[in-house]
Amino acid sequence: MKFQASALAILIGAVTIDVSAAFGIVGQKSSFVAGPLRMQTVPQAKNGMTMLAGGSGGIEEMKDVTKEGDKLTQSAKKSPGLFKNGGLAAIPAAALFGAVLTPGAIAASAVGASVTGVAGFIGKNRLDAATVAAAKPAVAQAIIDLGVDSSTIAGAISDIRTTFNVQEEDFAVMLGDIYMRYLIGMVKTPITMTNEMKELTNLRNALGMDNLAVGAAHAAAAKEFYRQTSIFTPIEDLEDPDHPDRMSIDKFLFLSERAFRQGGETEEAFKYEMSRVAKAFNIKVGETLERVAEVAEPFYQKALDSTRSKLDTDAVSSDMLLRARNSLGVDETTAQDMHMTAFADEVKSLLIDADDSEKARFSDVAQERVSRWKSSKLHFHM
Repeated sequence: MKFQASALAILIGAVTIDVSAAFGIVGQKSSFVAGPLRMQTVPQAKNGMTMLAGGSGGIEEMKDVTKEGDKLTQSAKKSPGLFKNGGLAAIPAAALFGAVLTPGAIAASAVGASVTGVAGFIGKNRLDAATVAAAKPAVAQAIIDLGVDSSTIAGAISDIRTTFNVQEEDFAVMLGDIYMRYLIGMVKTPITMTNEMKELTNLRNALGMDNLAVGAAHAAAAKEFYRQTSIFTPIEDLEDPDHPDRMSIDKFLFLSERAFRQGGETEEAFKYEMSRVAKAFNIKVGETLERVAEVAEPFYQKALDSTRSKLDTDAVSSDMLLRARNSLGVDETTAQDMHMTAFADEVKSLLIDADDSEKARFSDVAQERVSRWKSSKLHFHM
C-alpha cells in the first residue's frame, strides 16, 4: 500500500504522544519526520499586534476555540491541503503505531499492520471530517490575528470555507457558533463598555450573519451562559443588581437589545428575539427592557455631565447628544426626564447660597452661560 509521505507524517505527529504514553515509552521519537512541517497561517497585522484592543473577552474565548478538537483535527487545521488533496483513500491506523514504535521503513510497518490487523483504517471520510471540523478553530484564529474590525477579516473567513472544503450551510452553522462563543466571552466580564456594541456589530459583519442568524445565536448563547452561571450562582444572587453574575446577565441583555435594534428588526421581530433571550434567563420581557435601561442610562448620564462641563467650549452640540441617545437606545421619555434633571442641576450650580431661599442669587457668570446655551443651540430638551 502506498502513502503520501507528507500526509502520513502529519498523522504520525498527531498520535505520537498518545501512543508513547500508552506503551510506556518516554523520549522515543520517530525518525520519519526529519524537521518541522510548514504550517498555513492567517496573515498577521502589519505591526505584529492584533488589530483589536487586548483584553477582549471575546478574543479570550476564541483562544479556547483554537485549542478544541482531537489531534487529527488540529493537524488538519495546520495543513488542510494535505488531507484534502493528498489522494489518500485510507491509512491503516496500526501503521502509525508501527512508525512510532519501530522507526524505519513505512512500508514494513504497513505490511505488519495488515497482517496483524491491530487496528482499523483512518479512512478518507475521517480525514475529510477532520478537515471540515478544523475550519472552526481556523476562523477563531483568523479573528485573533486580524481582529473583528479589520477590513480583510471577512475575506479571510470566506477563504477558510474554500480552503477547508466546507459546505455553505455547514459553515453558516460554524459561524453562528463562533458568534455565540464570542458573545459569551464578552459578557463573562461584568463591566459593560460602549465600544463592545461596535465590536459585536463588527463581528456580525465579519461573519456575514443576517438577522435570523444573529437572533438564533443570541438565544443559544443566553441558554448556554445561564446554564454555566446557574450551576455555581444561587438564584438569590442573580437577583442582586450588584452581584457580578447579575451584572453579566444585564450586560448580555443590553448587548442583545442593541444588536436587534441596530440590525433594523421590525417591532414584531424585535419582541420575538428579546422574548427568546428573556425566556432563557427565566425573566419577563418587560423586566428585560427595564434592566437594559439600567445599563444604558448611566452612560447617557455621563454624556450629559460631559456636556455641562464643556458648555464653555465648542466641543459639544445637541447633535452629539442625539447620537448618544440613538447609540445607547435611550427612549424619548427617559431622555426628557434626564434632560430636565441635568438642567436643574446646572441652574443650581449657577446659584450662590442655593440652599438658602432668602440669600440665593445667580453668580456673575450665569447670564453668560445661558447666552452661550442659546448661541450654540444646545438645549436640554427634546
